[in-house]
Amino acid sequence: MRAHVLGFPVDAVTVAEAVDRVATAIRESGCLQVVTINAEMAMQGQADPEFGTILKDSGLVLPDGSGVVWAIKRQGKPVTKLAGVEFVGHVAQWCAREGKSLFLFGAAEGIADAAAAKLQERYPGLRIAGTRSGFFTPDEEPVVLEQIRAASPDVLFVALGVPRQEKWIAKHQKALGVPVAMGVGGSFDVLANRVKRAPVGFQRLHLEWLYRLIQEPWRWKRMSSTLPRFAWLVMWQK
Repeated sequence: MRAHVLGFPVDAVTVAEAVDRVATAIRESGCLQVVTINAEMAMQGQADPEFGTILKDSGLVLPDGSGVVWAIKRQGKPVTKLAGVEFVGHVAQWCAREGKSLFLFGAAEGIADAAAAKLQERYPGLRIAGTRSGFFTPDEEPVVLEQIRAASPDVLFVALGVPRQEKWIAKHQKALGVPVAMGVGGSFDVLANRVKRAPVGFQRLHLEWLYRLIQEPWRWKRMSSTLPRFAWLVMWQK
């Protein structure tokens, strides 16, 4: 089922349904861009037409944020939050079972390697087609593209930050020939145990945003201006 939040589509799907979309794209050699959306991203999409178009055109848009889940439930539609880092695990588990491969691209030097190692430890048999940090100059980008293209992964996870990662995928995925590509934000840092995810108690109370704010207080200025406006617009949307 597809809902809409501030004009952007959100797929209110189960984990099994979302993984099945990924599986279908791989089996059919498709070109599926997966996005995980939260309130801040919805507001960015309104302010940035290019990013907004990518959100609208993506084949699978998952509700990764309590604000988005709240907005959908206000419409009387059932929905469950599906955090990006959790979905990375679900996709990795399916790939390990089916003999498919992943490429981890982004984050600081060594983080993608560490995240890949943790995924292989958690899901024995998982094939890692390659890894690459997110630090490169414009002159180096052709080398990055060729590395990914030559590795021929089934799934590409990109950790370059929002909205850069989504724009990068939209620009290059088809030429890379990767069936599934997904922007994963800080997921590599969490998987590599460099950043702690919110405790279960915070997750159950939908307060992961608060835990993140405690860890990264510099986010306060941005969140304090974005989240109230998001709530206001949702309250007034038809």
